[in-house]
Amino acid sequence: MKGRTVRLTGFVTRGDDGTWHITRLLVSCCAADATTSKVEVRGADAPATDTWVTVTGIWRPKGRLGSSAAWPPLLDAKAVRRVEEPSDPYEQR
Repeated sequence: MKGRTVRLTGFVTRGDDGTWHITRLLVSCCAADATTSKVEVRGADAPATDTWVTVTGIWRPKGRLGSSAAWPPLLDAKAVRRVEEPSDPYEQR
């Protein structure tokens, strides 16, 4: 996926180091087992935390694939658009 344009929709979360992420909750069975999946966004100002957005940008790998240095993946934002929270905000595994 390196260098490809992708479009992701999720809610805004912030890292302790000032970074921001587009985040989704993944469930296997129900909300009680939800885990997060996130992508660090660079090149755009962060909307307010918990705002739902669609980010279009260029996928940029980070670190060696399969290593902890590869997490979270990066997206160089070209556009950030606010969207309504979906009626079902969870992604199924």
